[in-house]
Amino acid sequence: MERVKTEIKGLDKMLKGGIPDHHNILVCGGPGSGKTTFCFEYLYRGAKIGENGLFLSLEESPENIIENAKATFTDFNDINELVKDKKMIVIKPEKYNFVNFSDILQSYVTRHKVRRVVIDSATLLKLSFENLFEFRRAFVDFLSFLRNLNCSVLLTAEVSSPVRGRMRYELEHFVADGVIILYNLEKKEKRIRALEILKMRGTDHSRDLVPMKITSNGIIVFAGEKVY
Repeated sequence: MERVKTEIKGLDKMLKGGIPDHHNILVCGGPGSGKTTFCFEYLYRGAKIGENGLFLSLEESPENIIENAKATFTDFNDINELVKDKKMIVIKPEKYNFVNFSDILQSYVTRHKVRRVVIDSATLLKLSFENLFEFRRAFVDFLSFLRNLNCSVLLTAEVSSPVRGRMRYELEHFVADGVIILYNLEKKEKRIRALEILKMRGTDHSRDLVPMKITSNGIIVFAGEKVY
């Protein structure tokens, strides 16, 4: 199986080498869990090895996405250069519908040879549908379209509860090819970040809940270590 290395420290070890190529992966978590930061680093690491990336933001402006990433990853001193050279493209569409997104993605993937895509967030898209059945049909069709692009996709999504034992699985969890969950867990009056690979179709993967840390030089996933 061909894989896409995330290049996020410790994560590819848990993924047995990386994300299966052309897969659509849901990155879930509560507020402050690091979903957008995680996805930005995925694009950044790809750009550094010649895999152009596209960040499709449905909420924050491109300027905020870039500035927040620079403030978090202070050792990534070439973000502006990568953006200027179109190796990392951050955009915010005017219309929020799957047809418009499909047109945008097809255009950018073709023109800029994009290999990595981030869509932030699937939850916002879901809220634009009054009927859950209509969302399911549109979302499944959209994922099918994404699989036919020559790229690998991360989609962020919020969770029903930040508490691990109370989390309820939604439609998106079942139809995506893979699910990575980020946590902000309580531990003795403070919070610690953690990561879990819930599923990854077509390949084995670690099923451990492991600590995660966001540093100035990128995210560190402590594969093999215990949270508690």
